[in-house]
Amino acid sequence: MKLSTRARYALRMMLDMSRHQEDGLPVSLKEISERTRISNKYLEQLVIALKNRGLIRAVSGRGGGYFLAREPQKIKIGEIVEASIGQISIVECVGDPDLCMLSDSCECRLIWSLINKRIRNVLAEFSLADLSDRKLLAGVRKQLADDEPAGGTIRPGRRA
Repeated sequence: MKLSTRARYALRMMLDMSRHQEDGLPVSLKEISERTRISNKYLEQLVIALKNRGLIRAVSGRGGGYFLAREPQKIKIGEIVEASIGQISIVECVGDPDLCMLSDSCECRLIWSLINKRIRNVLAEFSLADLSDRKLLAGVRKQLADDEPAGGTIRPGRRA
C-alpha cells in the first residue's frame, strides 16, 4: 500500500502553513507553492477538501490567503490524510464489508483490518506540530532503527 500524491501533498501543504503562519497573517498559495514545489493548481484542489473538513479557513481579498483552523498540535495527521483521500482502507472490504460475499468468514480480511487499524492509530497519534518537533522526530528515527528486524524479515508477535 502507498499513500497517494494527494495525501502526501496535503500534508506537505499543511506543514508549510503551520511553519509560516505568523503574526496573524494568512499564508498565500503562491508562497506555499514556491516553498513546497507543489503547483498552485494542485494546491487549489487540496484547499477545497481541507476547507470542507474544517482544517483550514480562507481570507479573501488583497493580502488574503489561508490559516490553519486549529492549532497545529490539535490537527492530527490522519485528519489531513482522510480529508484529502477519504477514509483510509487498505482494501475495499475493510471499509465496506458488503462489497465482498466472503467478508464474514475471510481469514485474510482479519489481517487487512488489523493493518488498517494500526495505520489509522499511527496517523491519529501524531499531530502537525509533532512533525516540527526535532526531539520527537529523533526519537521516532531511533525507534525505527532499533526495530529493524534481523535479516529483513518481520517476525509475528514482535511489537513496534
